Amino acid sequence: MSQSVILDEEAGDIPSDEVLNNESHNLSVEVDSNNNDVHLKFSSREAMRDFAKSILHESYYGSGEIEFYPLVSDGKSLVVDGVRLTENSKRMFVWCK
Repeated sequence: MSQSVILDEEAGDIPSDEVLNNESHNLSVEVDSNNNDVHLKFSSREAMRDFAKSILHESYYGSGEIEFYPLVSDGKSLVVDGVRLTENSKRMFVWCK
């Protein structure tokens, strides 16, 4: 994994080929019902990196809001906006003014 991050407007490398083609890279978003803490549980550094790049890309080129949600087809979790959320994940919204 390269330590250099290159971000262009087309976001052609989000998600990375590794995350796109390997279902083991995912994010589980959980809310602790006792204290409302939100836990982002990444299965790998690659999943975390693509999530970070997706938010960074939004901050430079987007509208300032992005939604991450689980999407499952034929029993497989799919990548949405650079991130594969597990089937039981909570939806997550990120925005700025």
